Amino acid sequence: MSFVKDEQFLGLVKDEKLMLLVPEVRSGHIVKLTEMPIQAAINPEVQEISLRKHEGKAIMVIGKGSDDWIYSAELIDLAGPIVSTLVQKVFKKDK
Repeated sequence: MSFVKDEQFLGLVKDEKLMLLVPEVRSGHIVKLTEMPIQAAINPEVQEISLRKHEGKAIMVIGKGSDDWIYSAELIDLAGPIVSTLVQKVFKKDK
């Protein structure tokens, strides 16, 4: 049995999903959050964490990253409007 170590993720909430900014290798990926452990035998949607009330904000989460989900997710910090705006500007990519 292998254990996946918890990681920290920084992202911006958009359309009730988390657009990752950190870690840099996952920057731009869109994920959902679930309290479900990664090895659970049921769908992660069962314990999906709603991000509706955090729309437009920067949040920091710890958990176990997967392709489309962060498992065993726990919100550890929530930025206010000023810091969220600064995070958006710092991580804005030229398009």
